[in-house]
Amino acid sequence: MLKRIDASQVCIGMFVEAIEGLWQDPLLSRRRFSLRREADAVKIRRCGTASVVINTSKGLDTNGLPGRDNEADIKAALKAVQKSVQALEEVFARLRNGDGIAVDHVEPVISSVSRSMDENPSVFLSVTRLKSKDQVTFLHSISVSALMILFSRHLGLDEPTVQMLGTAGLLHDVGKLEIPLEVLNKEGPLEKEEINLMRGHPEKGHAFLSRQEGMSEIVLDVCLNHHERMDGKGYPRGLPSSEVSLHSRIATICDVYDAITSVRPYKAPWSANEALKWMLGTEGHFDRQLLKKFALCLSTAFVS
Repeated sequence: MLKRIDASQVCIGMFVEAIEGLWQDPLLSRRRFSLRREADAVKIRRCGTASVVINTSKGLDTNGLPGRDNEADIKAALKAVQKSVQALEEVFARLRNGDGIAVDHVEPVISSVSRSMDENPSVFLSVTRLKSKDQVTFLHSISVSALMILFSRHLGLDEPTVQMLGTAGLLHDVGKLEIPLEVLNKEGPLEKEEINLMRGHPEKGHAFLSRQEGMSEIVLDVCLNHHERMDGKGYPRGLPSSEVSLHSRIATICDVYDAITSVRPYKAPWSANEALKWMLGTEGHFDRQLLKKFALCLSTAFVS
């Protein structure tokens, strides 16, 4: 639960979501952090800032007691994820049957994911990491959506753009509807023809969504370009970095991060540290400055 308090009420053990007002400290000006040192608490109390937003579900309240326990958070996250999966399955079924969709059809999912990322992003993302074979596409889409919401807020983008990026995350892999399940869920290495099938999903998805009335340009852009690279070696069009938008750069980072940190029956997941180390060491794939900001975003949200 988010709660706005006076800066004078801040104490160790609280989880700070935001410090409102003029604030110059480069360490404590991050969007989210756990207050662990008395020296930092003193800085905030003395800064003259009018108010501080704390998250009582992740730290202490003003009464010095913890908020909800972790078990309650996990149950709430599981419920939110399952409802989101069901809603997204219905949207994908409409597309598979040739029916039209609009952004409004995924709005309930976005609202649920967005609320979960405000309340406890670490728990919500942990729940989505365990991906069963029959729900991997839906859970991956929900997780990417959640990461894009978290990261775009960290970057300070306006809330309508944040919500639309969340929608883009939900729909970025819609082109996989046309890929046979035996290819989509294959546990071993893909054959050349299977790779070509997989690489066709951005264009197929873009074609799907382009036929939907009033579809956002941000959603279309992310769907088509989330596999482009900074060195021009991505697909489907091999765009140079100058032609890859900020929205698609965000999506690329979130998409790959979720894929390699997910728990699946046929592969061991990488930890956040392992994933980020590999991503930062991979030349040409990601926007490196943006990736460093993503790593900071995860550290402040305590995503493990």
